[in-house]
Amino acid sequence: MDFRRKKLRLGDILLNSGVVTEEELNRGLELKKGSPRRLGEVLVENGIVTEGQIADALCSQLRMERIDLSTVHIPQDILQLAGSALLKKLVVIPFEYARGDASVIRVAMADPMDMNAIDDISIVTNLKVEPVVSTSRDILLAIDKYYGSEDVIDAANRYAMEKARTQEETEDIYEEDINNSPIVQLVKTMIEQAVRLRASDIHIEPMERQVRVRYRIDGALYEKISYSSTLLPSIVTRIKIIGGMDIAEKRKPQDGRITQVVDRQEYDIRASIIPTVYGEKIVLRLPSKNA
Repeated sequence: MDFRRKKLRLGDILLNSGVVTEEELNRGLELKKGSPRRLGEVLVENGIVTEGQIADALCSQLRMERIDLSTVHIPQDILQLAGSALLKKLVVIPFEYARGDASVIRVAMADPMDMNAIDDISIVTNLKVEPVVSTSRDILLAIDKYYGSEDVIDAANRYAMEKARTQEETEDIYEEDINNSPIVQLVKTMIEQAVRLRASDIHIEPMERQVRVRYRIDGALYEKISYSSTLLPSIVTRIKIIGGMDIAEKRKPQDGRITQVVDRQEYDIRASIIPTVYGEKIVLRLPSKNA
């Protein structure tokens, strides 16, 4: 089907498939007025439909395939075709070449009618794009799975380089320095990954020579990543700042609360700072709706 020729609208697709009533569609359109968000995002945010219902309607009405990305292994050569920043922006992920035609890349998309996204991926990969339907959450989860560690390491490396350029490493870290550094992105990325993995809490643990990050999923702690212990003071300070804690206090336990929006949903996260022999340990507890 040539989406360029047919001016298909998500609202019509959902209405024709019986996913929404005309009243619900009109409510969604009214809520969308004056907002840059897409109709699908507004409908999901307001509990009118689920991402899964939208994906099923798109498959049914457009006669397209739906892909379960959790069952797919994406080869390294495909992962290198596009950067994670672009994929997150477009909410897409290439996952395999078309069978028998290496000039066509199959791309999981939450909105397969987004011709701008299709054009962008085609230009970046220099390949024709075959869109396949998935949900936003599953796509972002796959991006975190394949690119997440690289994103965190990249943020850590950029912060280390920035520190080396601006000043010698000291124990005194100021709020202004932390707020304007890649450490902000590092902390944000860790929380986003935990939310998408449905973790109940995050443990950022100081060790003798490294910092270990573990997520608790279904009651068990899984190690996600580790990096240099030199980053710990900056991470702790960032958490204290956004959690409303005292950045000067390093000897006593502290508790705070962090609010972060992940995939258009706001999360109220409890933060605890616990002094240990190797530095301050951080425990971030996500709300039960994420567990």
